[in-house]
Amino acid sequence: MASPSLAGDMDVSFTRQGPKRNLHCWSKLPQDLLQSIFERLCFADFEHAKCVCSSWQSASRQSKPNNEIPWMILFPKHKNYCYLLNPEEKDKVYKTQDLGSDFVKSFCVASYRSWLLMKPRYEYIDNPQYNLYILDLLTRERINLPTFESETGLASPILWIDEKTNYYLVIGMVDEKNAIAFKREDNSWKQIPLTLDIAKCFDMVYNDHKLYCLNYYKLKIFDFFGENPVQVFKISVRGCILISSSFGMRFPGIPWEVQRGYYTDRIVVTVGGDVLIVKGRRPRLCRIWNFEIYKMGSSKGDKWKEIFSLGDEAILLDLGITVRTKEIKGIKRNSIYFNGNDLDGIYDKNNIFIFSLDTKKVEQTHYFVCLSILCNDARWFLPGFKR
Repeated sequence: MASPSLAGDMDVSFTRQGPKRNLHCWSKLPQDLLQSIFERLCFADFEHAKCVCSSWQSASRQSKPNNEIPWMILFPKHKNYCYLLNPEEKDKVYKTQDLGSDFVKSFCVASYRSWLLMKPRYEYIDNPQYNLYILDLLTRERINLPTFESETGLASPILWIDEKTNYYLVIGMVDEKNAIAFKREDNSWKQIPLTLDIAKCFDMVYNDHKLYCLNYYKLKIFDFFGENPVQVFKISVRGCILISSSFGMRFPGIPWEVQRGYYTDRIVVTVGGDVLIVKGRRPRLCRIWNFEIYKMGSSKGDKWKEIFSLGDEAILLDLGITVRTKEIKGIKRNSIYFNGNDLDGIYDKNNIFIFSLDTKKVEQTHYFVCLSILCNDARWFLPGFKR
């Protein structure tokens, strides 16, 4: 059998010194091909690749990273900037630009990609008038929202943005019975009709033009695609959610943040559109968290079923979504990404964690970085890089 020809794999010319290879130069790749490559790279690989040569750097300016890995935001106390941590780069910390003089007087209550929904701190509110704004922490683009009146602010807040059209939607509860919404074309906040009955909702998720609302009795789904929202589904959560108490008799000599128990009940919508309820518990006098996950049936009559694996997905609890992990470096499969604020915590509120459903153990990422920075808050987010 004849041996394979080298000439079939590369261009070969012959000189007096023998064969000479004319290998293609990577810097000569067409720009559209380079852009296609860059669009498939995660942030760390993107930053490395653009340093290869001037041609690759030029292609990078017309592209953006394809990032599906959750990053961490640290909000240092009394500062007008944030720190960003990429799990792929263990020892690297990014610092944002100055985010405005009033950033230090506000705190983040919701996020979507790199956009933050900022609410004034209570010490800077002199009356029941609330001034919220939306801020892109990477580009510093800002959208001021109209004021609204409330004794408690905006509870269970939702932020959603279509980054192609810059259409945005903000939803939240102003008290136990009333919810309001604001979208880009509106001039003022609009009350969501009481007939929809979103009373006592303590968690909401917005996904694919649908609003998922959870209270201690039912989960309701509303369609927001048309001019007026309509209820399209509801299901009882009895037996799945119990009203818990984190208080009890105090023991002398033990810090209260250790004595009290912490709990959370959150809605999560998966990549495939399934609805989950995630129950997180840290009992009194215990530092160990545990989670239970219940999946909603496909029809009204189906009951909630406890599941024990997410497969090749991970939950971002603060965002109420799952993300794919298969073939994505830097994100852990079958895990729950959460922070202290997700879990109604005081002791853990500045820390960020990953809970493995395989090992039933909690990992505190970037522990020494978090320890060295005095923070008001920390949270997971999915960066949205722009050209």
